[in-house]
Amino acid sequence: MIIPFHTTVHVDLAAAGGKGLNLVQMTAAGMNVPEGFILSTEAFQLFIDHNRLSDPVQAILKDLDAHDSNGLEEASAAIQRLIQDAVIPEAVSSQVSAQYRALPSARVAVRSSASAEDLPETSFAGQHNSYLHIGQEEALLQAVKDCWGSLWNPRAIAYRFNNGIPQTFPTLSMAVVVQCMAEGDAAGVMFTANPLNNRRDQLFINASWGMGEAVVSGMVTPDQFILEKQSGNPVSSRIATETVQVMPNDDGHDTVPVPSHLQDKASLTDDQLRELHELAAAVEQYYQKPMDTEWVLGRDGTVRIVQARPLTGLHPLVETNDPPEEGLRFYFSFTRVSQGISVPFTPLGIDVQRLEMWGALKVLGIRAGKSPKGFKTAEGRIYWDFTELIRNKKRATKMADSLAMKDPVAGELIKAFIRENEEELTAKRDRLKLPPRLFVLMIRMGIRVAGAMLRPEQAEKRAVKLAEDHLRRMTRQADKARTIRDEIAVVDTIMENAMRVIVHQCAYIVPGMLAEKRAEKRLKKLTGDTRLLLPVIKALPNSPTTQMGHRLVTLAREYERNGQLPDQNDPAIQSFLGEFGHRSNVELDVGIPNWQEDPAYILNLIHTYMTQDTEALYDRLAQRETESDQAVEAISRLVKEKKGRHAAAQIEQDCRYIRNLLGLRERPKFDLIRSFALVRKLLLEAGDELVEQGVIAHRDEIAFLHRREILNPEGSYSEQIAKRKAQFEHQQSIRTVPRFMTNTGETIYGSEPVGEEDHVLTGFPIASGVCTGTVRVIHDPKGAALSDGEILVTHSTDPSWTPLFLSAGGLIMETGGTGSHGGIVAREYGIPAVAGIERISEKLATGDQVRIDGNTGQIVIVKKAGSADEEAPLIHGKDELA
Repeated sequence: MIIPFHTTVHVDLAAAGGKGLNLVQMTAAGMNVPEGFILSTEAFQLFIDHNRLSDPVQAILKDLDAHDSNGLEEASAAIQRLIQDAVIPEAVSSQVSAQYRALPSARVAVRSSASAEDLPETSFAGQHNSYLHIGQEEALLQAVKDCWGSLWNPRAIAYRFNNGIPQTFPTLSMAVVVQCMAEGDAAGVMFTANPLNNRRDQLFINASWGMGEAVVSGMVTPDQFILEKQSGNPVSSRIATETVQVMPNDDGHDTVPVPSHLQDKASLTDDQLRELHELAAAVEQYYQKPMDTEWVLGRDGTVRIVQARPLTGLHPLVETNDPPEEGLRFYFSFTRVSQGISVPFTPLGIDVQRLEMWGALKVLGIRAGKSPKGFKTAEGRIYWDFTELIRNKKRATKMADSLAMKDPVAGELIKAFIRENEEELTAKRDRLKLPPRLFVLMIRMGIRVAGAMLRPEQAEKRAVKLAEDHLRRMTRQADKARTIRDEIAVVDTIMENAMRVIVHQCAYIVPGMLAEKRAEKRLKKLTGDTRLLLPVIKALPNSPTTQMGHRLVTLAREYERNGQLPDQNDPAIQSFLGEFGHRSNVELDVGIPNWQEDPAYILNLIHTYMTQDTEALYDRLAQRETESDQAVEAISRLVKEKKGRHAAAQIEQDCRYIRNLLGLRERPKFDLIRSFALVRKLLLEAGDELVEQGVIAHRDEIAFLHRREILNPEGSYSEQIAKRKAQFEHQQSIRTVPRFMTNTGETIYGSEPVGEEDHVLTGFPIASGVCTGTVRVIHDPKGAALSDGEILVTHSTDPSWTPLFLSAGGLIMETGGTGSHGGIVAREYGIPAVAGIERISEKLATGDQVRIDGNTGQIVIVKKAGSADEEAPLIHGKDELA
């Protein structure tokens, strides 16, 4: 029942709780820990049983809602009354008193130590109570009871609900730590990783005069020191002005003024910082993980550690099986920045993406094997090692400018990173060498570019033929596969050849992109404005994504006219799925069912369109085609008047390239997903075989296996799959992921320019126009509905989001640029769009009314949801060019 810190008996978490277990472990490791003991969870359970509290407590908690603050307060108060009216059994109180009298100091700290707290995933920091400067037996026993009662603080109850932790006995339990007070001149906290930027190679220290309570309670702005973990050398320091401190007195402690000569003086000397650095090394060597510690600088000049817990909230390091490389490494978020995907991938989806990288590198003439060294993951997201690409500053700047088309924030972040780390990055020789095969590829690509310039009307047919020929060959190979090894071999072949196809398809887009830039430049020079070109890029005829949206609106109109409801067995729906059903809401992840398998998203979209004016939606799309033809004529007349017939012919030719070729930029990905659908079919067939072997319970569970496990199964994977599903669910709860990471753990998110006033947000304009409307925050297009004129707010978009754009009045994204999917489709559909605002779904809520300006990037919050302020007039879906 009593566990001394210096015990030689094995102690586990269930008996000592998280805080108590850490103190026992640190004492055993020889660290300078003030003496004390733990009243184990056995005593708590004896208290509960002795007073028959289990059933009454559970009755109070029954049907409690974690979001009902009043209900939580009432439940907590009721349980606290039960605890305070209960009696500590004599068998418990006598042992506590005996141990207390044996301590070298009468003044103790009494701290809660729950069995579910101070874990890497659930810290419970600040959820339970602690009591300082307890100096009498009677007060000690009351503090023990108060610690037990704090298990049902409103915040602790809500925290358990939100983290899926049981509220029932004996799973829910509480130990109590009794520890001699460590008094000194200064105290604070030390993290063995930097929580501000996630760097594992830095220590972060907060310190203040007096007791540590001033720091942990937020009473003062503490001194801040950041040290290099390896050397202990200072990285930065910030000395705060501290006017008050917490100091002990006869009744416990009190807040008193800091002597004037100390108020602006550092609370730690260089020698004391070195001692903390040594302590951090001992703590992390023992725990082998980043830790959050509390320490006290004693009056004898020694540092004592009074608490340690795993440091929560750090973004996990990039996962890699490769041997660690020396020096700084820079990782680029392929999914977030390049693809506009913030959600995690399934394990098998990641493995197929790894094959995609292998195939792409092979096309470029780089032989990297099927597990390329540059492929990394973190929290289910995919990162690429860009270190060698950015060692050359000139090349890195060009790359940053190119990425800025998809994500302006990303481009600026790369440039800033290079400026800050140029010396270390350029210390190593630039090892990037262009393979000879790349030059052969460029020649072949050049031939296709020339063909598209000479006959742009044939480009779509040629791009489609590349994909069709590839899919026919791969389907024949897939049909011949008989075993799991055959199926995986075909998957590898599909991915290798698919990457070759999409690289060559990209050649047909180049003349259209160059034409757009030329036309913009000419119009800018002539008129100072490029917005005349906007209608030209609407309703592009060769965009499969646009064609998909048109088909959905047409279906909705037909169902509405006939008074029918859409059904997945209808021939019209089956025809649509035959052409577009290979797509899904996370279409780069083969572990996710596609629309052919689960058409619920498509049926829901059609239902949503039918609640609107389908004739008006259809006419709006048709009108865009007419507007594009009229815009080409208007531009030609303008140029002819100002520059003559030859210049007019040139810009007409550019418009022809734009109309015929620019829509093809969606084609490579569209056809790549067709390859993914064939890959998924093969993998599900392999899943059927694994079900027969008893390896998995259902074919879909293959998504949570890795490629090597499919090829070489070792019995049932049910336990591993359950853990990976839970991990995947946790990863899905993370909405904002770093654009870049480093091997030191540093996470680089980027932040938007801040508006001058609280009601103004500023991002990057990516599609012009102005619109005022009601916000709809959507994290997943599946099951989502967007009313006509609502402002779509989300992290980012990919082609599966396109149908929602038909109803949107405007678009606001966390990630995106003019060349991102969201920017392209917003301009095509004529809706204003702004991107580059970090954690936008936390800043705006569904029901907020905003004015979005796609010309300046400003978002004005007109009225918050639920606000009683006078409502500004709304112009739903209005697109203004002025």
